[in-house]
Amino acid sequence: MQSFPPEKLYPKAEISPEQFELLVMNKFNKLYPHVEILHRENLKGVDGEYNIDLSIRFQELGVNFLVLVECKHHRYPIKRDYVQLLRDKVDSLGAQKGILVSSSSFQLGAIEYAKIHNIALIRLINEEFMYERRSREFLEKVVPPQFSGNIALQLIESLSASSLRSSIIDNFNELLGISEK
Repeated sequence: MQSFPPEKLYPKAEISPEQFELLVMNKFNKLYPHVEILHRENLKGVDGEYNIDLSIRFQELGVNFLVLVECKHHRYPIKRDYVQLLRDKVDSLGAQKGILVSSSSFQLGAIEYAKIHNIALIRLINEEFMYERRSREFLEKVVPPQFSGNIALQLIESLSASSLRSSIIDNFNELLGISEK
């Protein structure tokens, strides 16, 4: 009997940046069918026009909310620059929230900047389905059994200069600012 390496049996899915954006959009649509989500919308801000990967609109307590979602399908960790650009867009467009969704991890500088400026960082995990927790002492990866074979979204937060916390997201209400009824 011939054995094959796992990468031959289960090849990595290669998708385009646009397909990644649509995958993220589909995940948000399934979790929140009551919100309006537009793909690649052009929005005018105070300092120019921006093309936003995903714009999410909803009304809560009689107030209109706008959430900007930028999607990064990269092989390498996301740098602080991408978070800074999203924050500039949030400020210019008067959005209530900015979310950066990535297929890769985030550099510590990006995580720290996001925490200071209230930008949510989410990792879409499709290949290894793992939690990732880092500190100077260790890197631990744990595959939660309930997510094996599914697409999971992971929220990544900075706890201090030397440690991060991550958690699997199954409810975006707090992240989007939607109150529970």
